[in-house]
Amino acid sequence: MCKKSHQHSGKRLTTAIYIEVAAKIEAAKAARRRVSLSGMLDFLGVSRSGYQAFLKHRPSESELRKERIKERIQEIYDGSHQNY
Repeated sequence: MCKKSHQHSGKRLTTAIYIEVAAKIEAAKAARRRVSLSGMLDFLGVSRSGYQAFLKHRPSESELRKERIKERIQEIYDGSHQNY
């Protein structure tokens, strides 16, 4: 039986949507425009409660460690002229 392709990328996709929504909201605030957050989230098919949880989320110690490791790997890769 084939697995659905969205099963593994769902969380990353939702997080990307939340990041984009947050950027749009901040841009609207800076331009002093009113934007319907509920309408935007409904249109994109994500929940308001999930968005609020995303805004309140603080990364765990292991998430921070993984991010530091990724940054270090990128530095090494760039330092080797993208050979290794």
